[in-house]
Order: sequence, then C-alpha cells, then structure tokens
Amino acid sequence: MTDKNSILVIEDSLATSMLLNEFLKRLGYHNVCMCNTGKAGIQSFSEMTSKGVAPVVFLDYHLPDMTAEEIMSNIFSIKPDTRVIIETADAKNEEQIKAALSNGAYQYLEKPIRYENLKNVIKTLEDEGQTLGEQTSDYDQKIESFLKLSTRISVARLSEYSNTKIEAVKEYVKRLESEGKIKRIEDLKEISCNQCNSVRISLNFYCPSCRSSNFKQGKLIEHFKCGNVSIDESYKNNICPKCRKEIKIIGVDYKAIDNYYLCNDCSDKFPEPAHDYLCVKCNNRFTLDKAKWITSEGFKLIT
Repeated sequence: MTDKNSILVIEDSLATSMLLNEFLKRLGYHNVCMCNTGKAGIQSFSEMTSKGVAPVVFLDYHLPDMTAEEIMSNIFSIKPDTRVIIETADAKNEEQIKAALSNGAYQYLEKPIRYENLKNVIKTLEDEGQTLGEQTSDYDQKIESFLKLSTRISVARLSEYSNTKIEAVKEYVKRLESEGKIKRIEDLKEISCNQCNSVRISLNFYCPSCRSSNFKQGKLIEHFKCGNVSIDESYKNNICPKCRKEIKIIGVDYKAIDNYYLCNDCSDKFPEPAHDYLCVKCNNRFTLDKAKWITSEGFKLIT
C-alpha cells in the first residue's frame, strides 16, 4: 500500500492517540497529525486546509476545553464537506450519537478502538471514492464521479455520498440529464437505517445458532448405513468418518446435499445463514422488519 496522508486526530488521551496512529500506519496512513485539545485541533485543521490538504478528522467526543459540537462547527465553517469521525466511549447513548450525526458527523467509532472497526470506517471512505488526501470541495465533481462508478444510483445515495443537500443534488442531476450525460430510470426503493436514516447499509450473514460469521459453504454427505451427516471433505477417499465404511453409489449408499453451510465455531449445519443489516454510518444493527425505506429518483450514466 502506498503512503497516504490527510488525517487529523483530535484526542486528549495519549494512549488512544498512540493506538490510533499505530492502526492507521497498518492501514497505510503514515502522515497523521495529532492534537490533544479542541483549540489546537481547529488551528491545525485551518493550517492544513490553507495548504490545500483536506483531512479526515477523528474527534474525541469529550475534550477538556471544547465540546465536540463546537469543534465540528468550527471545522465545518472552514470546510463544510469534511468527514468527521466521532470517537466515543458512550456508544450506548443513542441520543448522544444521534446529536453528533445530526450535527454533521460522518460516523462514530466506539472506544476502546478496535482495529477491525477502524478498518471498516476507512474502507467505507475509500469505497465511496473519498480517497483520503484526494477529496474535493466541488460537490458536482463528486456526484459525477459516483455516477461513473455505478450502473445505477439514487438521488438519496448521491446526496449522502457527496454530503450535499438533496435539493442541490436534484438540480445538478437535472442539468446533467438535460445535457444528455445521464438517463432517468425508475425510482429506487432502498433500505435505510432506522436510527440515522442513512442508506449506507451493509448486509451481514451469520450462523443462526451462535451468530458467528465464521462459517463456510459446502456439500453435505448423508451415509444411509450409519446415518452420519457431515461435509464432503470429511469423507476422505470415500470413507465415512463415523463407521469407516466406503460409500460407493449415490442414491444407494449415500445422498449429497448441495449448498449447505457449516459453522466453524459451533459446528452447526444449516441450509442458509441468518442475516441482518448494519448501518456503516452509525453502526446500528437491525433486522429487515425494523428497517426504514427511502424512495428517490434513480439515474444512470449514458456511455
């Protein structure tokens, strides 16, 4: 991975700062600016942006000199489309999280910070085309780049990905449509988070018994003579792992059950994994019956 930059950490805990810095290095981000007060963080952010750098900000929710809301307000007054990741040890305080998100925070990161959680946040940023250090303040360029990356995309998703009000997105796509660059398709109905209304939703699959995601897909073999049922890999050289007898003729000695799943943690076997949804913006996890739905105009790029 090549060297990357443009990360500003505003955090008063030295231990957390050091951990974040180490994790970010593992992800390829070696030029990280660290500040331990809100005032210093705002000053550093102003200096970075004046040099044409667009940092992603990791902000501790509780700082000794300023509130997170005050710091975000100052940051957004300098660069409105900045990605701010809130670090909080109060992840169970939904009202606090909602307030931060409604004030413009992009996501939150629960303390103690874990590498996999940080990795998911970074991956989300990069998957959305927001490569760190290459962000642009020109929202129309962002919208056009998202259109180029998608076979079809909704106005709601364009609005969220570009951090632009939906009315402005509608005006811009209307102009692109009149110029013959994009084509209007059917309205797109999408799952959204029932906590923050984000459409950045990830589908999670897991074992229905122990809820582990550590499972594999395979084929089951049922040996009629002894009743053993296990994955085909366990029948080495066509020998049943239970009775040690050879299986020869399918339909006579045994039957194969395709597309089954085996949990590596609890060894349960199941025909299909259970699933739910995870909001990558606020980390809220919910089932389909609890989901909200958003319908908005859909477009695709004319190539």
